[in-house]
Amino acid sequence: MRAGWYEKTGPASDVIVVGEIPVPQPGPGEILIRLHASGINPSDYKRRGNTRAAMEFPRVIPHSDGAGVIAALGAGVQGFHAGDRVWCYNAQWARPFGTAAEYVVLPRRLVRPLPAGASFIQGACFGIPAMTGYHAVRVAGPVEGKTIYIPGATGRVGAYAVQFAKWRGARVIASTGGGGDAQNAVRALGADVVLDRNDSDLAARLMAETDGRGVDRVIDVDLPGNIVLDEKIVAENGAVVSFGAASTPTLQVSMSGRRARNFSIHLIFVYLLDDATAAATCAGIEAAELDGALKHRIAGVFPLNDLAKAHAFAETTSGTGHVVVEI
Repeated sequence: MRAGWYEKTGPASDVIVVGEIPVPQPGPGEILIRLHASGINPSDYKRRGNTRAAMEFPRVIPHSDGAGVIAALGAGVQGFHAGDRVWCYNAQWARPFGTAAEYVVLPRRLVRPLPAGASFIQGACFGIPAMTGYHAVRVAGPVEGKTIYIPGATGRVGAYAVQFAKWRGARVIASTGGGGDAQNAVRALGADVVLDRNDSDLAARLMAETDGRGVDRVIDVDLPGNIVLDEKIVAENGAVVSFGAASTPTLQVSMSGRRARNFSIHLIFVYLLDDATAAATCAGIEAAELDGALKHRIAGVFPLNDLAKAHAFAETTSGTGHVVVEI
């Protein structure tokens, strides 16, 4: 089968190879998927490019997310049949074998039915980006009737968070630093209010949009960089949900005034969700897709033979949508 891999870290054009390797075979409790699409996430190209950390495995076939058709079932697998359309996640988490290949073998718990009407390319976006967006919306409790602020709303996760929050009945205030086109893109996703993230009066604008009460939730792509603002705008009993720390890994929280508001912080990492939470998160994504509530922002689609070009493109198009490898 054809697959892409790297055996050392570095620039995509220097280290990624596409070639032939044997087709893996499913063991007990495992599923063999004939992949048709593989999604690239920031964690994929950041790990591949990180020359300061030793390789965890001699060879890595990258990517956690994908979609395709079941080719074979291992002993004891129930609930699926050969030929079923499926999507998968966490394929390369703590494993050397991801979805940048014609076939992948995964445990039954990492394989989900692809909703009717969803393409393989769309299904390859359901994993880490959509799961993070969905979990971020739900982790601090129900959001119906709440006001949620989502900075960085043109990013992969932020765009899904906007849509899941609206689908769950929240009022969504979003922001982007990308100018008028980016603001229009966020409005198209369903945001009720879209603000300029670079506005010097952003905190005042957010408080005005909530009649001075503050927002009930913040879903933040860079909590260390935004905590000073977040502390100003969160309402009583509000929460900040963080899925990233682009500016610095260190977080400084002001205790003065916070206790009175019962302010809470949730740090999420969906690779490590327990099985029950992961299953509920996946089921929520599938329900939203079936309900017609999701738009998938695809920035580029590349053939497997151009895997290195796909990685290079993904690294330079943050905020424009998903990059998918078609297989």
